[in-house]
Amino acid sequence: MRRVLASLMVAVLMGCVTPPPPPPEMSAEEREEFRQDMLSDVEKVETFLQKTRRGINLTEITLGWFVMILLNELSGHDAGLYAHIHNDDANAEQYLRTNFQTDPAAEIAALTEMAREGEFEIRMAAREALICLTTIPNPKGTAAEQSDARGELTIALLKLKRHLNQIAAAHLPARAELPGTGTSN
Repeated sequence: MRRVLASLMVAVLMGCVTPPPPPPEMSAEEREEFRQDMLSDVEKVETFLQKTRRGINLTEITLGWFVMILLNELSGHDAGLYAHIHNDDANAEQYLRTNFQTDPAAEIAALTEMAREGEFEIRMAAREALICLTTIPNPKGTAAEQSDARGELTIALLKLKRHLNQIAAAHLPARAELPGTGTSN
């Protein structure tokens, strides 16, 4: 039981800690680790899609926690996104509780504009993750309102999944990095 609690506490702290700024270049191992993270996130998004399509409302805690961790992962590989989210030494949780919660539309628009400037897939994935948070069904709403919100959430999750898959594909190891493909001189 203590190990389970300790593991949970470590996971909580990892999600709340501001990651270091992204390195200028990624090693082959870092590229593969990032690609695996994105593929794992695709699986989580797929689980969210399945639940949403079955009429299950995702909670703010479930989706918020996922988005917070995803923003940390993405900003760890994009200096511009890192600077935006971790402004004034804030972490992703603080960003979501302050900047995003205060004006979600402005933050979504800011990420849209940033995506036009570079790192398109990473920044659009961050944007779609924020949109997901704006479409969480209100459990106190009418059945029709909840259904409409789930429809909007499904669209945002599908877009997020597409961007995460694109990021993973872009971080495939180069041919020379694959086992058995090295060249001999």
